Parts: sequence; C-alpha cells; structure tokens
Amino acid sequence: MEALNEISALVREYITPETVWLVPCLYALGSIIKRSVRIDDTLIPTVLCVVGVFLSALVSVASCEPTNWMGWVILSAVSLGQGYMVAAAAVCLNQLVKQHAIAGGLKKGFEGEEESEPKDHQISDKNQ
Repeated sequence: MEALNEISALVREYITPETVWLVPCLYALGSIIKRSVRIDDTLIPTVLCVVGVFLSALVSVASCEPTNWMGWVILSAVSLGQGYMVAAAAVCLNQLVKQHAIAGGLKKGFEGEEESEPKDHQISDKNQ
C-alpha cells in the first residue's frame, strides 16, 4: 500500500489536474492503434508521446496565454514534460491492465500464462 501512495504522489507532482484526463484518452488511442494493421506496435509509445505533447500544449495554451517569448519557452517546456508524463502514464496503465486484469483472471509468471495445473512438486507435496 505504501508503494501505491508513492506512485500517487509522483503522479500528482508531475501531472497537472488539467492534463490528467489525457491518460485514459491516450490509453484508448493506444488500444485503437494496437488493433490497427497499418501502424507497427513498436511505434505506439512514440505516437502516444507526440499526441500527448500536442494535447498538453493545447491545454496549456488554453489555461494561460503567454505574452512574451519567455512565456512561450516555459509553456513549451512544460507541455513537453507534461506530454511525455501523460503518455508514460497511459503506457503504465496499459501494462497494469494487461498484467493484472485479463479476462477476469490474474495472469501468473513473466510469460503471462495462467497456472491451471499444479506443478510436479506441488502434486508430490499433496500426496505426502
């Protein structure tokens, strides 16, 4: 539970409340791209980063209008950082869903196989 609180604190520190809604949107976009045959799966994080930076820039411009060049530089840096963090959170959400909530059952092991039969040493322990 402590680890979950630490993750929550990091998310609140690096992702602003205005851009949190982008995480499920980017997750949905990644799912759509995954089903597509035109875009390779290895490009999904890159596409999510580009879209995340663009949408974060739109949200930033809508919330504050910079008046000088320094304001635009700061806005660009914040948008870049927010976009990457939101895309990383969407990829993390995808991994959590894939690893922990597949078809109503939990996956076990690194390969994702479900344990349906007890292993040999478990059978011998039960017989003794």
